[in-house]
Amino acid sequence: MPRLPRIRETSGSGFEPRIVGFVCNWGAYSGLEMAGIKQIKYPANVHLIRVMCLGRIHAGLVLKAFEMGADGVVLLGCPSGECHYGTGIDKTKETVGQIKKMLNMLGMGSKRVHLVEVPPADGEFAARRLTAFVKRTQEMGPSPVKYTSKQAELAHEMIALFEKDSKPYPAPVAAQPEKNL
Repeated sequence: MPRLPRIRETSGSGFEPRIVGFVCNWGAYSGLEMAGIKQIKYPANVHLIRVMCLGRIHAGLVLKAFEMGADGVVLLGCPSGECHYGTGIDKTKETVGQIKKMLNMLGMGSKRVHLVEVPPADGEFAARRLTAFVKRTQEMGPSPVKYTSKQAELAHEMIALFEKDSKPYPAPVAAQPEKNL
């Protein structure tokens, strides 16, 4: 099972926000690829995770990113009406609305999560939006959710124990004809 990397490391000088970015494989990822091809720079402190569709991202996954040390989460997806799966970006807009409400209730502020609709292959747009989000997050300061390295270590140990003890579902047994006795 893939896990988010431990991203909270304290540096000696100044605050550099740690950003997790979930990127749609079909739209936004091509924009970021184009940024690379054109050598357009965007902040290196954005940890990108490519997903098939942002519509599959649920609130728990975004909150987990904050739990693991992210100061902000950006979701980069297809523009409205251009989703490879039809309604992924519409579902994502609803999810982001729910996440923003949760972050406000938790006292973190809704501006720590941001949805960007990236036109296909528009690397300059994607880089500008990432840079702006990193700057905004830097102005907000570190996330109020902080875990010590020991707490994070214990959480990883608990996950490992759970995964070790969980058994996969048994394979289905093929139906066999009844035998006459």
